[in-house]
Amino acid sequence: MTISLLASLGTASPPIGAPDSFLKRGLPIHRASFTWNKNCGAHVACGPAAAAKPGIGAAAINTLAFENADGGIDGKGNKPHVYGPNGACGSCWHLQPVSNFYPSNGKSLGTPVVVQINDVCPMDKGYCDQTVEHPTNTGGFDAPVHFDLCSMGDAGEAAKQFFGEIGPGVAVGLAQYDPGCTLLEKGPFGSGAGTLQ
Repeated sequence: MTISLLASLGTASPPIGAPDSFLKRGLPIHRASFTWNKNCGAHVACGPAAAAKPGIGAAAINTLAFENADGGIDGKGNKPHVYGPNGACGSCWHLQPVSNFYPSNGKSLGTPVVVQINDVCPMDKGYCDQTVEHPTNTGGFDAPVHFDLCSMGDAGEAAKQFFGEIGPGVAVGLAQYDPGCTLLEKGPFGSGAGTLQ
């Protein structure tokens, strides 16, 4: 997998904040950005039952995607809810690192993983600031979706597998929704899921 595949995607993937649910629009591969989250304990937006589980990677997803997962914006442009359990909670995503932004230490990124959404990434920092008016983040990543991978406990193994030798950092890559979380059957943290193409 080379950065040319990432570049060829551009921002052509459907914006996550479109009124129809991103969980119902087929299986596009999205350009995505990723960060390492060391504050991912039991207090997550999806509730205590959604805290990281053994053998399953966990992640927070950007606010716009989280809010719009279960139907999102109504006909008047209103968001029916802010934070709390919804269609995004428990959904699984196949994530693939392509290039690291930070640190630029010459070390290698890891391998693809599958994570389950259990939290929301607040609208800040240029990572999770996508809006309906500006459906990609502003931190230089131009990504319609952002994942903050949990690095605590057993779920942290997925973050380590994904970020590889670079360790805690920021990466860009690809993401695809996994209906029914079927790729988790391919091994711990979806290790046998293969690459996105």
